[in-house]
Amino acid sequence: MTDRTAVQQRRSITFARLVPLAGVAYCVLTLAGDLTIGEFPDASTPPAELSRYYVTHADSVRLGGQLMILAALCLGLFGLAVWARVRDTAGPPMVAGLMLVGTSVAVTAELGGAGAYVLLGSMGADQTVAPAALQAWQAGSQFGGGGATLFMVGLFAAGVFSRALPAWLSWSALILGIAELTQFGFYASMLALLWTAVAGIVLAVRPLDRAPTGRADLAQPPRA
Repeated sequence: MTDRTAVQQRRSITFARLVPLAGVAYCVLTLAGDLTIGEFPDASTPPAELSRYYVTHADSVRLGGQLMILAALCLGLFGLAVWARVRDTAGPPMVAGLMLVGTSVAVTAELGGAGAYVLLGSMGADQTVAPAALQAWQAGSQFGGGGATLFMVGLFAAGVFSRALPAWLSWSALILGIAELTQFGFYASMLALLWTAVAGIVLAVRPLDRAPTGRADLAQPPRA
């Protein structure tokens, strides 16, 4: 192996170890977006109050949405990092597929909600938009946690069936994913943000437990 190849391999390994930290960025950017938007009106807010709200808050709503778009992209990177670990441990193909589908659905939902904030901020700043039209968009943009449960179930499967995650992270992901479907969904979603940050750090510093028959074996040089 040449020195150049060895350097490239070290860089590749370092990059792979750092990608899970996108989970930390997802948590930070999501919270930053929430704090930037602040108290957001609900669907029952009268049109006149909505107009007054957006006169002073349109820029913060738009900026918050933009931060959440970046957060959604980081969530996608985190999901891909877990998928890569499933693949490297030679885990069941179904688990890798579930991880990809869960990541896609979760990121799509996050981008939809974040994009709606950006759109509402832009519309609210436009004085030519009728208050009734603004209220209609407001009522149609009450965002839920669609895709979050599927994503967490994928993380659970990644840990249990392929050892891509520690057991305590896997089971806590399942608990949070189920909790997001209950009346405690808001609190579960806040804990899920913290979970993603913790998981990102753990995966960045924890060596991957590779299966005996995984790709790590295939990479060994043949014996003489």
